[in-house]
Amino acid sequence: MADEQVREMEKKTIIALILSALVIFSYQAYMSNYYPDAETASVQETRSERADTPITDDLYLELEGAREKPKPAEEEIKKTPKIPLREPVVETDKYIVTLSNDGGCIKSIVLKEYAQPGTGEAFKLTHTEDPEEGIFNISGIGGGLPRARYSVKERASEVVFNAVFDDGLAVSKKYIFYPSSYHIDLELYITNKSARAFQRRYSIIAASNIEIASKLDRRYTQIVSEVSGKAMRSNGKKGAGHFVEGTVNYTGLQNKYFSLITKTSAPTKGALLKQIDNDNLLSQLEIDKFNINPGSSVSHNFLLYAGPSNTDLMRPYTLGSSVSYGFFGGISKMLLAASRLFYRVFKNWGVAIILLSICVNLVLFPLSRKSYKSMKKIQELQPHMERLRNEHKDNPQKLNKEMMELYKKYNVNPMGGCLPMLLQMPIFIALYQALMRSLDLRGAGFLWIKDLSMPDAVSLPFGLPLIGGSVNILPILMSGAMVIQQQISTRKASGDSAQAKQQQQMMIIMPVLFLFIMYNFPSGLVLYWLTNTILTMFEQRAIMRA
Repeated sequence: MADEQVREMEKKTIIALILSALVIFSYQAYMSNYYPDAETASVQETRSERADTPITDDLYLELEGAREKPKPAEEEIKKTPKIPLREPVVETDKYIVTLSNDGGCIKSIVLKEYAQPGTGEAFKLTHTEDPEEGIFNISGIGGGLPRARYSVKERASEVVFNAVFDDGLAVSKKYIFYPSSYHIDLELYITNKSARAFQRRYSIIAASNIEIASKLDRRYTQIVSEVSGKAMRSNGKKGAGHFVEGTVNYTGLQNKYFSLITKTSAPTKGALLKQIDNDNLLSQLEIDKFNINPGSSVSHNFLLYAGPSNTDLMRPYTLGSSVSYGFFGGISKMLLAASRLFYRVFKNWGVAIILLSICVNLVLFPLSRKSYKSMKKIQELQPHMERLRNEHKDNPQKLNKEMMELYKKYNVNPMGGCLPMLLQMPIFIALYQALMRSLDLRGAGFLWIKDLSMPDAVSLPFGLPLIGGSVNILPILMSGAMVIQQQISTRKASGDSAQAKQQQQMMIIMPVLFLFIMYNFPSGLVLYWLTNTILTMFEQRAIMRA
């Protein structure tokens, strides 16, 4: 019965490990449809009307108190003449923005402080050649509006686009840029220059074409929104897209590290979430109906955040709920805070991860120590278990009862050996989410590792089947450390007994399983697990010999 009990314990351990592996594999698929509780307060809807104040091509002067222009008669209203294409470029400390008067929209945003993977050039967060996909392109007010050519006026930190249409509506877009901030403001004015009242609604593109730097990034690219107080994540829908009805606090796109999100105080009907193609997503705000009387104007304000997915940077814009680390998000934030503290001291992210692993191991050591002692007691009980097995080999019920009494007598938990692994799994999953989305590790090197956010691929002088022209060293080292740990934690049974075969299989299955799972994981995460395995190995060795 001793062998049966041990085999049962080891089977349960293997099942626990396999289930843990399945959790890790399925976690990202689950997160793409994850709906965390909204934490941010919704923005109060506002709409301002400026009666008897027509907006002309000199809007930016009138907004600052310049002399009011006389209101033109309806028969004098003409469509804005065709003008040459212009693409103003605005550069601040944080970004370079290229706009286009073809649609009066944002064509591209380049983040100056971050490098493009592989080239070292400034990171291009978004770019499109199609003005109908440009950020802040609007449609639905007048015919041909998405392709309209606007007149352009540039001032320090401001660009103003203006256009007048055949039905007497004038549209003005005033972009405002800030020297040391990742956000851009848009003040949109719609003016009725005709003699009749209108009821209008329109759509405005909140975000599109966010950069996808790698295949791994594609898994993390998603549409993020908060509609009617509920934060949500989506991969959009091809064709006409997926419309989510409700009051929109924000909507936009996120890739692995960066966010491109628009929020507004305008009255919204909902958000359209759409796949442009296999790689590109688009999020669009649907503005609800509003009335506009002759000679009056309506103004709507929009804010675009274009920068790192960092809760500290995004909190002032109430965009904190757009960044989620999943079910164990609280643990993820604590682990990130601790690793950043270590980095500030030692100025190396590899060292910070190793120290983080040591700290987590020390915190869990009291429980781990109890578990290792339980494993040791089980090994010491092997002679008693063997005796019971021989005495009750023909009576399994009696044998099980005697075994339970033996465990109770010596205060042994047969599943105690699984405890360290089970305790580590929530921390491992939380750290996985933290490191996969932490911009801190992007491009950070350690020893031979060039980027802790990517696998530690080392080039080979030749290609190998299945592996290719490079090999990931850390997962192999981790797998080898697990083999040694298994040898220490499990006392081999003698001969060709079933117990001996079970233990031999265990020492092969676990390392191979983890090697397969973690081979393409970020090297920072594998470094954490390798460090933890080595620490556990020495702890077990010391306790087992005590």
